[in-house]
Amino acid sequence: MGRFRSAEQIPADKRTRRRLEWEDTRRPAWVMWLSVACLIALLVTVIALSNSDRMSQATAINGDVLGPETGESTGDYLARAGEALAATTGDAPRWALVSPDGPADVAALTAVFTDQPGLRVSTLLAGGVQWALPEPSLGHRREDVFAQARHRVAGSAGIPDTDEALGITGVIVHGTPAELHSLASTPGVRAVEPLPADAVYGRFGMRPLEDTAPAAPAEEQPQDLPDDLPENPEQPEAPAP
Repeated sequence: MGRFRSAEQIPADKRTRRRLEWEDTRRPAWVMWLSVACLIALLVTVIALSNSDRMSQATAINGDVLGPETGESTGDYLARAGEALAATTGDAPRWALVSPDGPADVAALTAVFTDQPGLRVSTLLAGGVQWALPEPSLGHRREDVFAQARHRVAGSAGIPDTDEALGITGVIVHGTPAELHSLASTPGVRAVEPLPADAVYGRFGMRPLEDTAPAAPAEEQPQDLPDDLPENPEQPEAPAP
C-alpha cells in the first residue's frame, strides 16, 4: 500500500480573519446616518424647549385671576373691572371675563353675543363648573353651541336642561379692546374685566361674579307714638313688696 501524505496545515491569516469579522458585524451606512439625524433632531428639540416660556419660566399658578377677589364685595369688583376696561386700549386681543346681569340661559347668552361675530367665546362658567366651547362649525350658530353645551352638562349631571343650576354666571372671551368695550355696553352685560394682552389661557384663574356684598341693614321704621307722650318719660318705680 502506498503511503498517504498528510494534509499540509496552512497557518491562519489573523489579519484577514479580523477583517472578515469586522465586515460581518458592520452596520450599513444608512444606519449611521439615521443615528446622526436623530441626534441632531434631539439637540434641536432640547434647545427649543430651553428657550420656551413654559420651560424657562415658572408657571403662574397664582398669577392673574379673573373675577372678584376673596372677600371683595360686588360693588368693589364692578368698580375695579370698569377701571381695568377703561384702561384697555390698542388693538391687541386679550382674554376677559364677561359677567351677565344674572344667571343666563341659552336665549340670554345668544342675545348678548349676537352682534359680536368676531369675538371668541371660549368658556362658560356656572358656579364652580367650566364648560369649554368650540367655535360654531359651518351651518351652526352660537345658539346651537350654547344649547349643546348645556344639554351635555345637564346629561352628565343627571338634571334636566331647564334646571336653574345651569344658569351661566360668567363667560370667558377673547377679543380686541374695541370688541370688549362694545360688549360692555350691550344690554344684559353687568361687567367686562380684561386681562393684559400677554396673559395665556390656562395660566390664569377664573372666578364668576356672584352677589358677595353684605346685605344692607334694615332701616328702622318710625313708630306712631301718642301725642300726649312726654319727651323724657320717667320709669315708674317698682312697688314695694
